[in-house]
Amino acid sequence: MHKMLLFLKKTDEDEIIEHFNNFTLKYLTDLSGKEIKAGKIESNLLLETKYTHFCEIEAESKDKMDELMSSGKGRILNKDLMDFHEFVDVIFVDFP
Repeated sequence: MHKMLLFLKKTDEDEIIEHFNNFTLKYLTDLSGKEIKAGKIESNLLLETKYTHFCEIEAESKDKMDELMSSGKGRILNKDLMDFHEFVDVIFVDFP
């Protein structure tokens, strides 16, 4: 299993949170074929960077994730993340 984890950095800019909720989550849902919801991060005291929201998508393998990310829907998500990169951290995790 291969997962992409997205963390929204803490910000006072309402437009950023609205963009994440209204666009980024929609693109993730379109890409994965499943409804993606964001969880609110309650505490991250030990981290230097503070986050407010978290979500994830998964694929059965790294190859499948690469295939998804290079698809038309994946390119839309990638463009969104590039335009929005200073407000999110993206981590890929592979479970053998």
